Amino acid sequence: MILTQYGVINMNPNSLPSLNALRVFESVARLGSFKAAAAELGVTQSAISRQMTTLEEQLGVRLVQRDNRVHALTPAGDALASDLSRVFRQIERLVKRTMKNGDHARRTITLGISSELLRWWLGPLLTEFNQLYPHLELQCVQVPEYLSRQNEGPLTHEILHGELDALLTFSAPAQKAVVNWRLTEPRLILIRPAAVPEPTKDNLNEYKFVAVNTNKDWDRWNRAYESKINNENVQFVNNTSMAVELAQFTGRLMLLPECYAKAATEGDLVEVPGFSLDGKHGLHISVRRESQREMAIVALVNWMRHVVETVEKQKR
Repeated sequence: MILTQYGVINMNPNSLPSLNALRVFESVARLGSFKAAAAELGVTQSAISRQMTTLEEQLGVRLVQRDNRVHALTPAGDALASDLSRVFRQIERLVKRTMKNGDHARRTITLGISSELLRWWLGPLLTEFNQLYPHLELQCVQVPEYLSRQNEGPLTHEILHGELDALLTFSAPAQKAVVNWRLTEPRLILIRPAAVPEPTKDNLNEYKFVAVNTNKDWDRWNRAYESKINNENVQFVNNTSMAVELAQFTGRLMLLPECYAKAATEGDLVEVPGFSLDGKHGLHISVRRESQREMAIVALVNWMRHVVETVEKQKR
C-alpha cells in the first residue's frame, strides 16, 4: 500500500508492476495521449491501452481519465507520474554511464597454469586473445601440469575460494561445485631426437626412454605395444619440461601430449609414426560453477575452445 496526498494505492509488495508497464504510463503522462505514447515507444495504441489497464488493475487505482481523445491524469496518476519521470531519467543516466564505463573497464582473470602449458600451448596464442579482448587481462599463477590425488584438493580449494578464476590442467577436479570443459583429446605421440635413428616395434627395447611420472599412460603404452622395455631403461620425472630436456640432451624417446607439438619443434624432436596412444588426461579448463556465466569467463572458455577447433581443422 502506497499513501499519497491524493489517496491510497494498494500494492502487493510481492507482485510489483512490470517496468515496461510503468514506462508506458510515464510516456502517456508526459505526452498526454495514448497515440503519442504509442508513436514514441513504437507500439500500437491498443498495446498502450492494455498496458495501462493492467497497470491500474495491479495498483488498484485509476491513473488516467479516459474522455474521448483527452487522457487527463487522476490525482493519484499525477502523484505517480512526477516521481516516475525522475526515476526513469536516473535509470537512463545510470545505463549510459554503465555502458561508457564498460568500454574501458578491465577485468583481471587469475589463471592457474603450468609453465609447460604457458610456454608450449597458451603463450603463443595470447597476442590474439589480447587483440580480441583488450579489456581482459590474464594473470597467470603457476600450478602443477597434471591434476593428481595429491594436488586436486588444494587446487579445488583455490578455485572455490576465488584465489583462481580458472584452472588449466591435464585432467579436471571432480568437485560438483566446479565446472570443467575438455579442450583437447588426450592423444600422446612418441618423439625422438632428430639424430636418434627411428625405432621399430622389433627393437623398441633397445632404446632408452624418459616418462612423466604423474599418470599411468606410460604403463598403458608399454602394454599396448608389447615393448617389454626394462625399467632400467626408463627415467621417470615429474613434468614435461624436464622430460623434453632429457630427451634432447640424452637421446631418449618419450611420450608427449599432442597439444605440445611446439615443444617438439623447438627441441629438434620429431614424431615416431605408428606409436601414438589415446591417453586418459585431456586438457581441461575448470571454473567455479557460480561464475561459469560471467562474461569474462565465458569469453575465455569460448576463445580456448575456438582455438582448439581451429587447430584441429588445420590438421585435416
